[in-house]
Amino acid sequence: MKSKYYNRDLSWLLFDNRVIDQAYNAKVPLLEKLRFLSIASNNLDEFFGVRMHNVYSMISKKKIEKRTGLNGIDLLSLIHEFNARNITKQYEALFIILERLKDKGVFQMTTYDFLTDDERNYVQEYYLKHVVNKLKVTPFSSNLKYTTNLNILLCSENELYNIAIPDDIDRLVKTGVDDHYILLEDLITNISADIWKKYDVKESYTYRLSYDKNKKYDFLEEGLSDEVYLDKMTDYINNRGTRRVTRVEFSANNGDKGRSFFASLLGINKKSVYRIPGPLDLKFLDKLFKKYEDQPGLVFEPFNNLKWKNSQNILHSIEKQPMLIQYPYASFDVFLKFLKTGIEDPDTTSIKMTIYRTEKKSKVVNLLKEAARKGINVTVVVELRARFDEKHNLDVATDLESAGVHVVYGDRLNKVHAKICLILQESKNKGYVQIGTGNYNAVTANVFTDLSFFTSDKRYVDDAIQFFGNLALTHEDNYNMLATSPVDLKQMIITNIKRATKDYLRTGDAEVFIKVNGLTDIEVINAIYSAARLGLPFRIIVRGPCCLKLGICGPKEDIVVKSIVGELLEHSRIYKFKYGEGNTDLWISSADLMTRNLDRRVEIAMPIVDEKPKRELLKIIKMFTKDTANSYYLNANGEYVKKRKFINKSAQQTWLSRLKWKKYI
Repeated sequence: MKSKYYNRDLSWLLFDNRVIDQAYNAKVPLLEKLRFLSIASNNLDEFFGVRMHNVYSMISKKKIEKRTGLNGIDLLSLIHEFNARNITKQYEALFIILERLKDKGVFQMTTYDFLTDDERNYVQEYYLKHVVNKLKVTPFSSNLKYTTNLNILLCSENELYNIAIPDDIDRLVKTGVDDHYILLEDLITNISADIWKKYDVKESYTYRLSYDKNKKYDFLEEGLSDEVYLDKMTDYINNRGTRRVTRVEFSANNGDKGRSFFASLLGINKKSVYRIPGPLDLKFLDKLFKKYEDQPGLVFEPFNNLKWKNSQNILHSIEKQPMLIQYPYASFDVFLKFLKTGIEDPDTTSIKMTIYRTEKKSKVVNLLKEAARKGINVTVVVELRARFDEKHNLDVATDLESAGVHVVYGDRLNKVHAKICLILQESKNKGYVQIGTGNYNAVTANVFTDLSFFTSDKRYVDDAIQFFGNLALTHEDNYNMLATSPVDLKQMIITNIKRATKDYLRTGDAEVFIKVNGLTDIEVINAIYSAARLGLPFRIIVRGPCCLKLGICGPKEDIVVKSIVGELLEHSRIYKFKYGEGNTDLWISSADLMTRNLDRRVEIAMPIVDEKPKRELLKIIKMFTKDTANSYYLNANGEYVKKRKFINKSAQQTWLSRLKWKKYI
């Protein structure tokens, strides 16, 4: 029997393919193409850090994935097949782009073999002055924890030795000629004759390892005190333990025999060993991008996002009318202005907020500290379990507490991923609420598209007060407006799909629009299937993994699934339920339609009910549905394809172009 679902991991790799595809897009500037290749490498690093644990667990336990019928070995083989295809496409693009940049006289990436005599003298001097004293040759051990995951393996007749590439030296080595570079590992391999001779090296490999970073938080339980929780989290951060190797990459210079060699050496399946036809770890391309991003025509045109007028009090404006804004077309400074105005208002008595990810030297964190020093009662829910940001968030929590902020570590069993900020003026019985789809991070807010809603409506204010109270107590959910996970957010989605289905059968005029970063929850997908069999139209935008299949709901199926990949990273989550007789419910949310978000996280979805922001959100949805320029459409074969149009419309470029004619919100 054919599976009704796509595998989540394979769908993830299809998204990486769409990112790589930007390097072939004629409308993407050359340096931006390099940036997309770097992003694809970073995405793949995350994949092997957090997803391969499940694959190897399936193999060791001989499990079969219920939703797809795949066993671990089959899945590993398909992951290798998808990845090999992506890698070939990625490196073919890389060499084309580097050649074009060389022809334009921007910069040149070369190799040691092609250096002139003067360049060789220059890099030799650099090697002796900056590199050689930092090289350490150690006996190879499969349990060795390297300081970096880029290494050179030295093979003598009977012994193996390892050189870890120093991570405090720029990987891009100047050759003495302006804008000419070779890579550090190329320099070391070709100039370290004394090391090769000392260890009687017969063969060497430049290689890179990826490790399983998916260590479980096995100390969580309800009722755990803050003191014990912090101790255990600190121990977790500092003692990750032995990590399994999940991927090996090695230079193509050694031929394909390296796959069998590394598989045997590290006790890893050959399907997790990759022969790379170029430089390893393309994240260094981001450094090249930043070195030359000021050259016109090589990067996307910079834009000035909409600001808030300093002459207007943002809280007073929100009292008159709620406000919906979209980052980065509107500046993150609008939220900073909201928070700062609340802090400066003498009537403000308390501020409550959630933090999941912030940038370093965060202005939000500094404002919260300022508020506490002014005597405002500040409570911040800091989620320590933000993947890869545990240490940073622990530092943020410590920093806030030192300034007098009351830090709450939230739900012990479910990550607090909700984005909500509440300003209260209790003497005036007033409050102001901001709820959004993205993190309070000024850096990502410049490149992630997200929605942020501001209101003083008492229904939302009361719900926000209850939300923060619930985090300290139990999961209750009797809100006026909000839906939250893990209690009833999923049920809200499914219930509204069923309601739209009934109205569609009654009037023929109903539909559902969904925009998320991932659609993998089986209960939600099954609800979509049930409605689609009866003809209810679905328009779904999923940036990343999507487990829903097309072509299995019968002749009445009317589902369009697409992924938008463009200059900006689509991150907003929107749900629209159109019922019969013109009734439409609109929601924005912090939650993707993934089981982890709906069953194991604290998330918020909120309805947009006021007429002006509702009209604005409908326009945003309409623009997303019209997008063809950056849209990849899922077909019944599980592939994502572009649709050829005589005139292609880009949602992102339309909004960016409008910024030229407007300065303020």
